[in-house]
Amino acid sequence: MAAVNILSNIRFWIILGIVCALIIGPVGEFSSTLVVIVLIVQMTLSMDGLTFNTENFKKNRNQIIYATAACFIISTGTALLIGSLFIADHPNIWNGWVLLAAVPCAVSCVMMSFFLRGNTVMCVLALAVIYLIALILTPFITKTIIGESVSVLKIFSYVILFVAVPMAASVPMKRVKISRTAKMVVINIMIFVMIILSLGQNREYLFSEPGIVMIIITACAVRIFGVSLIMLYLMKKRGTDRDNGIVYISMAVWKNSGLAVALCFVLFGNIAEAAIPCAISLLIEVLWFAAMSGYIEKVWPSVKPSSAVNG
Repeated sequence: MAAVNILSNIRFWIILGIVCALIIGPVGEFSSTLVVIVLIVQMTLSMDGLTFNTENFKKNRNQIIYATAACFIISTGTALLIGSLFIADHPNIWNGWVLLAAVPCAVSCVMMSFFLRGNTVMCVLALAVIYLIALILTPFITKTIIGESVSVLKIFSYVILFVAVPMAASVPMKRVKISRTAKMVVINIMIFVMIILSLGQNREYLFSEPGIVMIIITACAVRIFGVSLIMLYLMKKRGTDRDNGIVYISMAVWKNSGLAVALCFVLFGNIAEAAIPCAISLLIEVLWFAAMSGYIEKVWPSVKPSSAVNG
């Protein structure tokens, strides 16, 4: 039982991931492929047991609109606002902030909804809508602000990989009964691998430029922790449905930073500075999830029983 408690503790995997990333460093050119695989596994496990139909879409139509606004207005807007502080002195880092702002929310938002017993069906449907919108919006933002356009075909491939593939994979998984604890352990391991891949890839820059790294960490913490705490306070005060609120919060702060890192290398090659805001954001987002999951359960607890299954 003690071993299970440790393995299902996200904080254990985060600390282990940071230590391993700093020891191992870059893992090679195949790291971007591993990131995609990790995200697909996370998404598939988080979607296990859910059912999707036209009625679900109609029932959650307004909520999907709110979640989409949280992603492309609140999240994108705050990333651009905070990132603009780097324009004058660190233009390459500003380019990284633009990529971070341009990408959609993380597929891990579904994982957060699963962990905190939010409206996971709505979360997945909103994610599909958001990624379809990103086909146009992500290239538009990057081209308009920094003059570099992300390939629409590349974004479309991520829609297939992160939404369609997990949906299809979750169908045969219904025949296999997987416990909630087992899912949590595997998802935690995927987060551990993600930290190694993203942080390790930028280890040398982290050691060589500690001053600017600390500034970026502070900026990411303000964007992620600050925005989420304000939203939590306002939604509780306004009486927002808690299950939907979990989704809004996650989509307002949790960017697909892994995708942003990959796009930085596609657009800017070996300019390490561009990928730093994205890599640090990914780490802070994971730390935020570990901290906020317990805090949200305390101040805004779910009314569902602990054995409840999302859907």
